[in-house]
Amino acid sequence: MFSTISLRIIKTTALLLLFSISKTAFSQDIQFSQFYANPMFHNPAFAGSIHATRGMVQTRLQWLGLDANYKTYYAAGDTYLSKYKSGLGFQIVRDIQGSSIYSSTQFSFLYSYEVPVTKTFTVRFGLQASGVQRTLNYSGLRFPNQFNDAAQDVFVGGGNYQTGNENQLYADFSAGTVIYSDRLWGGFSVQHLNTPVQSFAGATKDNLDMTYQLIGGYKIPLSQRKYLAYTEDKTEISITPTFHYKSQGKADQLDIGLYGVYSQLMAGFWYRGIPIKHYAAQVNNRESVVFLVGWMYKNWCASYSYDLTISKLTAAGPGGSHEFNVTYIHKPVKKHKPMRRLPCPSFYKH
Repeated sequence: MFSTISLRIIKTTALLLLFSISKTAFSQDIQFSQFYANPMFHNPAFAGSIHATRGMVQTRLQWLGLDANYKTYYAAGDTYLSKYKSGLGFQIVRDIQGSSIYSSTQFSFLYSYEVPVTKTFTVRFGLQASGVQRTLNYSGLRFPNQFNDAAQDVFVGGGNYQTGNENQLYADFSAGTVIYSDRLWGGFSVQHLNTPVQSFAGATKDNLDMTYQLIGGYKIPLSQRKYLAYTEDKTEISITPTFHYKSQGKADQLDIGLYGVYSQLMAGFWYRGIPIKHYAAQVNNRESVVFLVGWMYKNWCASYSYDLTISKLTAAGPGGSHEFNVTYIHKPVKKHKPMRRLPCPSFYKH
């Protein structure tokens, strides 16, 4: 009989597999669908890239239809020091899985340096140093023989299982570069340069694979007036095709699509996956289609995106993923001579 206890066994097995992977196998990095909205997360060379002071928060709620409860919270800030042609930034990432059974917290400092190469192109170089804490809470785990099927699937506890928390601390380093003009940008970054050991005490050593990322885009103005920083003209009409490719260990992924801006409104869509690649027989490398909508008001920008799952996981009813971003740009008191700025993300009026 396929009872409630059977469902619990399936869910428990999935959670145990998840945490076994966390303890002994190669883990994968956190991902955001709005990669253009939090560029510092993917490449430290973006710190200070808008030549103003910026703050942002972002939340990702992934697969709410499953019991895994993937939740990621992100906060960051950066500024530009024109005298030193340098950008400074920080970011905090909090990731929670399995109703706080597994969690990680990362705090990072970022530095970038800007080099004008020609009258058209500028190059930025960036470095990032991070401290990471991972926690595994055994008290949140439940096992099949801790339920009484005869008593209508009541949790009775018991059993000789490990309790308490395990913690792991490690340092992590990343580097990146970005080249851009007034319409075009492209960047390359390498994360986990030191391939840190992230396994818990007593587990098989688990070195985090380096992550390689390529990101870029091209802004196509559609309005008659050219958009310039600090201009009084509030109207902008443009579309910007973008892409984001990342590779870690044996896994890789591509996000490709575009967003459009009309005055204060923005909207976009992306495809995530590599259609020509297969993980295994009859298993396509495709994950989701992402839809975006956002609104700008003075120094603020708020956006929402939804990931529609199109992989074989759809059969499990994951419920898609939701992502929210709020960004604030501090305008200088005095207007300065316009400087060449990254067109990414161009929907910020700064």
